[in-house]
Amino acid sequence: MKEYINAFLADWLYQPHIFEKICHKTFLEEGPIVLNKAADQEYMQSPLFQQVLLLCETVRDAGKLKLTATGNLPLKVVQQLYKLNVLEPYFEKYPSRLRMEPDSITVHTARLIAEMGGLVKKRHNCFTLTLKGLKSLDNYHLLMETILVAYGYKLSWAYFDGFDNSQIGQYGFGLSLLLLAYYGDKERDSKFYSERYLYHNQRFELYEKAHRCYTVRTFRRFLLFMGLMNYKAVNDYMPDAYDIVSKTALFDKLLTVNRNFGKIEYSAKSGIPLYRLKIDLCNISPAIWREFIIPSDLTLENLHVVIQTVMGWTNSHLHQYIKDGTYYTVRYESDDYWDELGCVDYKGMKICDLLCNKGDIIQYLYDLGDSWMHSLELTDIIDSPSFDDPDNADFHYLECLAGERRCPPEDCGGIGGFYEILNILQNPSHEKYESYIVWLGKNYDPEQFDLNSVNKRLTSFLRV
Repeated sequence: MKEYINAFLADWLYQPHIFEKICHKTFLEEGPIVLNKAADQEYMQSPLFQQVLLLCETVRDAGKLKLTATGNLPLKVVQQLYKLNVLEPYFEKYPSRLRMEPDSITVHTARLIAEMGGLVKKRHNCFTLTLKGLKSLDNYHLLMETILVAYGYKLSWAYFDGFDNSQIGQYGFGLSLLLLAYYGDKERDSKFYSERYLYHNQRFELYEKAHRCYTVRTFRRFLLFMGLMNYKAVNDYMPDAYDIVSKTALFDKLLTVNRNFGKIEYSAKSGIPLYRLKIDLCNISPAIWREFIIPSDLTLENLHVVIQTVMGWTNSHLHQYIKDGTYYTVRYESDDYWDELGCVDYKGMKICDLLCNKGDIIQYLYDLGDSWMHSLELTDIIDSPSFDDPDNADFHYLECLAGERRCPPEDCGGIGGFYEILNILQNPSHEKYESYIVWLGKNYDPEQFDLNSVNKRLTSFLRV
C-alpha cells in the first residue's frame, strides 16, 4: 500500500479533475477509461451481454412479450437466459427449483438492466422493444455501452444483498476497472483491490464488512457477470472470505486506459507563444512565490493543476480565478447554489482568455475556508521557440524556473493559523509543540523548496 500511495500521488490520472472522470463519469462521457469497439463475436464472450441481447431479440420476435401475472419474465424465457450467464450452483443441483425470474440473480439483473437501459419498456404488463433497443441489435458496441451505464449507474448493487452500506463497490466503480487494468494480469487476493478502493473512499473504512461487501458486489457480480474477470473463492463461508481474481482476455479487448487523457501538450509549429508567470501567496511574509513557464493556450483546468504542483498544495479544496470582480471556477452538477453565486463556468477557457498582455494580473483563490489568495502575473510572453535550435536544447514548455519557501500546511487555519504554527515550532516547551511535530513531521522546514522535485512531477503531466 505504501508503494501504491507513493505512486498514485505522482500519477496524472489521480489528479482530482481526471480522477473524477474515472470514478464518477466512466462510460458517461469521454475519459481515461476507454470502451473499445470490438468484433461482434468478442462481445458475445460477456455472459450478461448475451442475456440482454437474447432478451431484446425475444421481445422483438414476439412483438409484445407478455409477462406473468406478477410482472416477471415467462419461465421459458427465464430458463433460456439462465443458461447463458454465470451458472448458479444451487440451480445446477436443483434445476426444477428455478421457477420464476427473481429466483436467479443473473436473470433478474439482465431484465432490470434491459429495462433501466431503455432497451425495452413495460406497458399493459407486456415488454416491447424501444427504438434504442432495436438499434442496439445491429450495434453491439452501443448495446455494451448501454449495459455498462445501466449496471454502473442505474441498478443498485445493494439490491441483491444484505450489507448495510449501499454504496460500497458501486460508488466510484471506475477505480476498480483502473486497478484491474493495472494489476489484473496476475492472480491477486481480492483484498489487494478492496484496500486500494477503500483508501480512496475512506468513509467506508469503518464498516467492518467493507472488504467482503466490495468483493461480492464488484467481483462476484459486476465483473463476473460482465465476463471481465476470473475468480476463485477462498474460505467461501467464512466471515473473512476472499477471492483470487484476475482479468480476462475480454477485459483487455474491451477496456483500455488512455494515460495521455487531458495531459498537457504543445507544438512549436503552432506559433502559439509561451507565458512566463509569477505567482505570489498574498499577505505572507517572508514571501512565498514561484516563477514558471506554460503554453499560453493552457486550459484553466490544467493551469489549476500546475499551480497546485508548483506551490505544493494537495488539490484537496475548491478554487477560483478572479478577474475584474468575476469569479471563474468549475461547475459541479451537484451545486444547487451556482446561479445564486454568480460564478462563470471556466470549462473550455484558456489562460490567454484572462491574461493577454505583459503585466496583466489575476487572482487565484484556493480553499474557500482558509482563503489562500494568490496573485498571478504575466511577466513575459515568449515567442514560439524552435526546438531544433541547439540553443533551445534545454528549453521546456512546462517548467518551474524558481521559487522560495514551501506553502503552508493544508487546513492550518489560514494565514493566522500558519503564523501560529511557525511560532509554536520555535518553542519546544509549548504545550502544542509535540502535536504539531507529529502532524507536520520532524523535518518540516518552512524555508524548503525543492525545484527539481517540482519539475520532475511537471514532466509527468506532459503528453508522450
